Amino acid sequence: MQYKKIMAGVALAASVTIAQPASATEVVMSAVGPTTQDYAMAVVWSNLLAKSGSENKMTVVDNGSVKGLRKLAQGQVDIVAIGAPHYRDATQRSGKFKEDPEALIPKYKDMSALFAIRTSAAQYIARTDSGVTTIPEFKGKKLAIGRPGGNAGRVTTALFKAHGIDLTAGDADGQYLKYGPALEQMANGNMDATLVWGGLPHAPVENASRQMDLRFVPPDPKMLMDFRSNITNGDFYVFQRVPKETIKSAYGGRVESARDAYFWTFPFMMVVRNDMPADVAYDITKTIWDNISDVNKTSAALSLITIDGATDSLSADLHPGAMKYFKEVRVIK
Repeated sequence: MQYKKIMAGVALAASVTIAQPASATEVVMSAVGPTTQDYAMAVVWSNLLAKSGSENKMTVVDNGSVKGLRKLAQGQVDIVAIGAPHYRDATQRSGKFKEDPEALIPKYKDMSALFAIRTSAAQYIARTDSGVTTIPEFKGKKLAIGRPGGNAGRVTTALFKAHGIDLTAGDADGQYLKYGPALEQMANGNMDATLVWGGLPHAPVENASRQMDLRFVPPDPKMLMDFRSNITNGDFYVFQRVPKETIKSAYGGRVESARDAYFWTFPFMMVVRNDMPADVAYDITKTIWDNISDVNKTSAALSLITIDGATDSLSADLHPGAMKYFKEVRVIK
């Protein structure tokens, strides 16, 4: 997409002086999905740009991270939310991108990051009556491991392998399925568990907890290094500890967690093509971080977003426009 200039209309009258029309850049932000924290953040971001009087406007769509990056490379969107390891996979033609056309790889490399956030994470939620309390106990069980075509299923396969469960050999019935339909199947007794991606509280899990008894099934934190060794660019993955008291508070005690839970996650980057004008990158970056308190007020999950870490563990270089902003606020020296 060429950064489209939108000419603001000016009312004409013979007796008045005609002002020069202002121009604005229309930016399309591609988030993972309508229930993800990056999507919720992007909606607030769009509203902040509109309220600030910025010449730049933002439209929010959802495509998933893999499809979104392909659309960015093809010029169909302007910003995409994608995990740091997944972007590195794209530049190396590995992971979910190993079958991509050769012509896309130079385009993936011709990208940079505005910043990263860390709010959402992958969580495994099971029916309490399934008897599953640890990942090895998924043997012989039926669970949804992520949306078709997404990265979550590949990561789940690697994580389970570290725990002695080989999904490719049929140790458990891992199905590629979005968590909405999976939670419905769990409610009907046709599925034992599902992966969900998001923060706390997670709205679909909140709703499901009113229909059935649920518990979190966390990975063993001791398995982190084995997990990392099973997946491409594993060094970008971390286990995020969530205290059991936080889970109890988030769901009013309706979702069980006998101990602190661990969710897998990684820096989630906002990536753009290098041809994004520096002034546009600077303005949209400044708008969200100068008003991060407004983002934080939107939800409990978004309240966790801080500028600390916004430029850490990136797998892409910072865009010069974003770099200018972070130097001004002394996040980068």
